[in-house]
Formats: sequence, structure tokens, C-alpha cells
Amino acid sequence: MKFVIKYLWVRFLSLKAIYYKPKKNTYLFLPINGAGLGHLTRSLAIARRLQRLDPFAEIIFLTTSIGVTLVHRAGFACHHVTPAALVKTGSVEWNTLFFATIENILRLHKPATLIFDGTIPYLGLQRVMHNYKNIKYVWVKRGLYKTDVDHRKLDAYVGKFNIVISPGELISAEMAVQSEAGKLNMVEPISLLDKDELLEPEVARRMLRLDIHRPCAYVQLGAGNINGISDIQDRVISLLKRQGVQVVLGQSPIALRAEPNMSADSVVVDYPNSRYFAAFDFAVLAGGYNSVCEAVSLGLPAIFLPNTATGADDQVERVRQASQFGSYEYLLDFDEDAFAHTVGRFLSRKAVAVRDQKNGAVTAAELILHA
Repeated sequence: MKFVIKYLWVRFLSLKAIYYKPKKNTYLFLPINGAGLGHLTRSLAIARRLQRLDPFAEIIFLTTSIGVTLVHRAGFACHHVTPAALVKTGSVEWNTLFFATIENILRLHKPATLIFDGTIPYLGLQRVMHNYKNIKYVWVKRGLYKTDVDHRKLDAYVGKFNIVISPGELISAEMAVQSEAGKLNMVEPISLLDKDELLEPEVARRMLRLDIHRPCAYVQLGAGNINGISDIQDRVISLLKRQGVQVVLGQSPIALRAEPNMSADSVVVDYPNSRYFAAFDFAVLAGGYNSVCEAVSLGLPAIFLPNTATGADDQVERVRQASQFGSYEYLLDFDEDAFAHTVGRFLSRKAVAVRDQKNGAVTAAELILHA
């Protein structure tokens, strides 16, 4: 019965859609975020390149992320809808809110293209797509899902979109087997910043009040909104300092329960923190898409501690791929001795192999512009 209700609700006619006239060169980005900033950051990366390609484009955001101010800082208008987990209502009730919010944004801005970045299109979005036929729909669909995710269900959604853009993982050949009805467009790994946007090493260190002659590590293990990270974070900082390494702790700007840290040499709460990457000899990071791809793309060696508590994102497979690029290693189960030995190897390394490739955000923006 629930399936029938949802099926009929998605197909229920919206009279507003009959008279809808989209404005050319107007784009609505719809990143669906929960605990982190992955979807929002990818959307911002693409939006920035889209604006460069078409300076006259009007770009608007609607997101469930609490990082709304980050979008405003980037120069884009951003609307917000409270995520379902916080509203604490049923699926149909929240999707009614979601649909109404999107419809109000459509009435206000009249976008011709809607870019969705999320795991699956929610019912509210599906109802928009069923009614507003004269909008072009793009799905930025991360490729690396856990093995228990139903790919047949995901493939069924693909047909509803004009194009699907899959942000590349580090080993694209392994991802190329996923091709849905010829609509999938693989792009290079996406980063918010390019190498030429990083601060100079000495400038970054002075801004962080660090000794420019001593080794330094950057530690960022996630927002902590899925599972607590304070215990392992403190152990990591303690072990690094024991080995004579200065520690900069990166705290997420959307952490719900950010706790003061007195053990790190410096704490940075910025966005994006990657602008400081040239200051560090190496990093200790979680295994999220942005953390891994940015570290590899921007040439920051890293020890990855993947989060296995994520819903669909396969962080373990991602860091396994990253470890094949030289100056990257991972620990699935945190062990102090193993970690200390890994740090020792990183401190003895001099050269770093940097991947020289196009930022996938540029390719994605080109695809959207010509959709």
C-alpha cells in the first residue's frame, strides 16, 4: 500500500508546472548532504568552473546541508530545506516539504537546468521531474558504493535524468564497468581547489603560526557527525607530537559537537582547509571522497583512517586505491605501533609523486553547459 501511495504521489499533477517557462543559463544545484560536506563541496567545485565558462550564468543552490554560509561565501545564493533526519516525520510528509520548497525555488528563479548531487533522488525531486518536463536534469552520482547497495535500483533512476556525471575515483578503470543506458559520463576526480590556488608553503606555515623548519602534519578525521572521533583524534595527535611532528588539527565548519582541542599546535576551522596543504609534510585523514581525491590531486602525502560506519560510501576501497599511488597508506584498524611505524616512513621520504591531471570539475561543468 505504501508503494502505491508513493507511486501516485510522485505522479500527482502540479498545475504550476503547466505554465513554467525556464530561463536560459540559469542553473539550480541541489546537493543533498547529511553528516559531511562531500556533495556540497563537489557542487561548489562544479559551480565555480561553470561560472568561469559562462560568466553570465545565474547559479542558485538549494541544499539540506547546514553549510549554507559556505555557499554564500563562495558568492552564490543558497536556499535551505531541513533534512529529513531532523524533521522526524514520515517519508511522504518530508517529501511534501521538499517538493514544495523546490517548486518555490523554481517559481522564484526559473532554472533551465537542475543539477542533483546525492545518493538517490528523493520522492520530492522525482515529483518535480515528473511534472516539470522542460527542465534538464543532471545527476552527479558518486561511483564508489558499498557492495551491499542495490545497483539495479540505482540504475532505474538513471533513466529519469538527461545526463549522469560520475566523479572519477583514483582508479577510473575499475569504475568504468558501471555504465547505465549509455548516459554515464565519467570525469576526472573533482577538487574544489586547483594547485595554483594553494597558499605558498612558508606563507601557510606563518599563517598557522608554525615553525617553518620542523615537520608538520595535518589531521582531519571528519565532522564527527556519524560517529565520534575525539578519542582516536587525541591518540593520533599525541603519537605525532611524540615523534617531533607539529600538528595542525582541521575541524569541520559544520561539526555539530566540535570540542575545543588543546593538544594540537594549531587548529584551523576554515573552508576549504585544502588551501593550507602546501604547509604540511603529510596528513592523517578519513577516507571520504573529497579528503582522498584532494590529497592525491594536490600532492599531499597521507595516512588514511577510513570510516566504516558510512551508509553507502565505500571508504575502504577508496583508500585502498589511493595507496597504489606511492605516498599514501591506510590503516583499517588503528594500532599505535603500526601508526608510529607508518609516520616514521613518511618522515624519511623526500620526494612525492604528484598526479598531473585535469580537475574533473571542469569536465563536469562543460558537460552541464552543453547538456
